[in-house]
Amino acid sequence: MLFRSNKVMYDRATRSLWHQFTGTPIVGELVGSGIELGYFPTARTTWGDWRAEHPDTTVITREGARYPAWSYTHEDNDNSIYFAYRADPETMFPIAHRDDVLPPKAEVLGVTLEGVDKAYPIELLREERIVHDRIGDVRIVVLASATSSDAHIFENPEGLEFRLPDDAPKAGFPPKVVDSNGTEWDVTRESLTNAANPSNKLNVVPSNVSFWFGWFAFHRETELYER
Repeated sequence: MLFRSNKVMYDRATRSLWHQFTGTPIVGELVGSGIELGYFPTARTTWGDWRAEHPDTTVITREGARYPAWSYTHEDNDNSIYFAYRADPETMFPIAHRDDVLPPKAEVLGVTLEGVDKAYPIELLREERIVHDRIGDVRIVVLASATSSDAHIFENPEGLEFRLPDDAPKAGFPPKVVDSNGTEWDVTRESLTNAANPSNKLNVVPSNVSFWFGWFAFHRETELYER
């Protein structure tokens, strides 16, 4: 099932239907219960970047997976499963609510903080790598890969100014950043950690990467980051 071109899930206990974009039940006995699924940080990255950072990662083998081996190709490859869909600038189904400020399938990093929705175009994040911003009264910093859609938002209550170190790799998600005092911070997808004082951490803020049309369909009052 789809709702506004987004997949619907069900739980086995009550057979209630859930919207996976918002994490809320939409049909069944759990509607109105106040239950809401939380976000876990995920990385929309390349296998090469991920393996370089996590060499001990285990994976499901192609032989044991659900899809045939030929389907495990890069999304830019015309043999990949959703190549035709991604290459088509329009959606498969009509969109009831849309905003043409970005192409429908432009990727954005979306976040909701203190009731305020905001989207960051992945294309801009790839260029800037580090973005300092404020959403409502919350100060944040966004770090992004230069070569994939891997981007994450971190708390920044003191409004620290970060930059990439001089020897930062040109590709992938930055492994370190430096603040205005010259202090190095180690970067993971869970936190920024002060290398000189590991107890000082800036935690990740739940966010997700999606198509612009999908984000806007459920966040019509969203703010949009612009350079």
